[in-house]
Formats: sequence, structure tokens, C-alpha cells
Amino acid sequence: MTSVPKLPPFASVLKSREVEDPVNLWVHRPLAYALVALIYRTPITPNQITLMALLVGFAAGGCFVVGTPAMMVLGGALLWSSAILDGADGILARAKRMFSDVGRALDGASDALVSLVTVPAAFYHLWQTQHDLWQVAWMPFAFLTAVIHIYLYDYYKESYMQRTNPSWNGTPELPSDVEVRLARLKQEGAGWPAIVATKLYVDLLTNQARAVRWTNPGAVREHLQFPVSDESVRIFRQHNAGPMKLWAAISLAPHSYMMSICAMLDRLDLYLWYRVVLANLIFVIGLVWQRRATRRTAEDLARAGLAPQPAGTHVAGGSIDPAT
Repeated sequence: MTSVPKLPPFASVLKSREVEDPVNLWVHRPLAYALVALIYRTPITPNQITLMALLVGFAAGGCFVVGTPAMMVLGGALLWSSAILDGADGILARAKRMFSDVGRALDGASDALVSLVTVPAAFYHLWQTQHDLWQVAWMPFAFLTAVIHIYLYDYYKESYMQRTNPSWNGTPELPSDVEVRLARLKQEGAGWPAIVATKLYVDLLTNQARAVRWTNPGAVREHLQFPVSDESVRIFRQHNAGPMKLWAAISLAPHSYMMSICAMLDRLDLYLWYRVVLANLIFVIGLVWQRRATRRTAEDLARAGLAPQPAGTHVAGGSIDPAT
């Protein structure tokens, strides 16, 4: 009988410590790793964990709608559990090297759907309990800016992980690439979860690129190929490590645990003002810093003869490890 390999060490199944919020890194990820340790030798797949995270997140939204004190505590705990499960699917995939395009799309779609369900449900509860028109007036702004924050974090996170990876092939993932996979899935008669997740992933990538085009056009990557070397990695990290920390501070993980804590205390008004005031202050500072970092990165790469080239141009570099 073939033995199952041992679970890899915790550090080896993290994406990158440089792109993580501290609570996500030191609380969520260890808990997710502990869960993976329990199920590692079972037939449970990363995609099944992703679907579980989605269902748990939806259940959290339902609890917020019901809105009793007990349901708010349960809803907060479920939303936090969904965030931990969201980390466990990636850790399990990297540990077992079970990578797939559908799994990546399903993970991205799950994150977006949980947010789209829980934020309106939380704001509905806030209206039902406080009937404050001033809060209602700020809710669309809070929701829209939360989406923009998470979009930008995901975009800059992917850029950071790719461009600080010496084995990356220099070619970013394009929405058109995912559209080709979507057409192939339809032709092959794939199940509706794979098709829906891939379609949502196309929309996610498109909207992320649109948000970057509006806020920091110099960081748009879809039309470029990137020369990859130790020097290009050093230059990119030098200028972008700082703003990456601010993007992580307004990513999906802080959204999840801040809402979870406020829900369990039945003080979602605090979550609303966190999103309106503090998160947007961090966003403005991060955007100014990122625009400066993008400009300085481009200047230093050009001086080093490592400027990005138009798509289709041959650039140096190996193939990217799907674990990133």
C-alpha cells in the first residue's frame, strides 16, 4: 500500500507572508493549517472546502437577517469560520499539489459571493435595529468602497507574488485566457458549478483591472510581459513591500474578522464607520503610496534594462509554480 506523504510544514504552504494581514497570518492561517492537518489523509478536496466556506458564509448572512442576539453571535462565528475555511482550501491545495483552473475560479467567486451576501445582510440588520437614516445614507458608499478595496488588494497581491517570484514566466493571467477556459468547459459539458465559478472569475478579473485602470493606470499589467530576474525581483520588492502592507490592511480578511467581531457584539454600526472612515483613510494613503511605488518601480526597471515589454514579446524567466 502506498503511504500518503506527510503534511508539509506550515511555512511551506503559505502563499507569501509579505501579502498577508497580520491577523490573517498569525490567527487564520494557523487555524486553517490545523484543520488541514485533521483532514489531510481523507478524500476531502480543496474545492469541497471552498464550497463549505461559501455555504458557511451564506449561513452567516442568514443569521444577520434573523438578527436575534443569539443569531448575531452565531452569524459572527460562522463568518469568521468561513474566512478560516477560505484559507484552508488553498493550504490543502498546496499541500496535496491539487491545483486546477476551476479551483482557482471557484475560490475567487466564493470570496466575492460571501461578501455580496453578508454585507447587505449586516446593513439590513443595522437598519432593523437602529432605523438611522444617516447610516442608511452611508451604506452604499461603504459597500462600494469595500468592493474596490478588496479588488485592488487582490490585484496588487497577485502582482506582488508574481513579480517577486524569480521562476515566474513574466505573463500575467488575462480575463481572455479565462474566457477560453470557460468556452472549453461549456463545450465539454462541465457541471454548472465550474461554469458559474469560471464566469464569475472572468467578471472578477475584468473588474479588478478596471479598478486599477481608474486609480493607478501605470500598474495595469494585462497588456505587458515582464522580464524576470533577481534584479527585477529586488527592485519590485524594494518599492512595493510598503504599500502592500496597507492593501493587506483593507483586504477580505480584515473585512471578515471586523464584521464578525462587530456582529457578535451586535455593534455593526462600528463596522459601518470602520468601513466609511478608517478603511478609506488607509485606502487613500495606500493609493498615493502605490502610485509613487509604481512610478519608481518603472523608472528603476527601465534604468536596469528590465522594463516590461508589450504582450507577445519574448522575456526571460521560467514557468511559474502554480502554488503561488
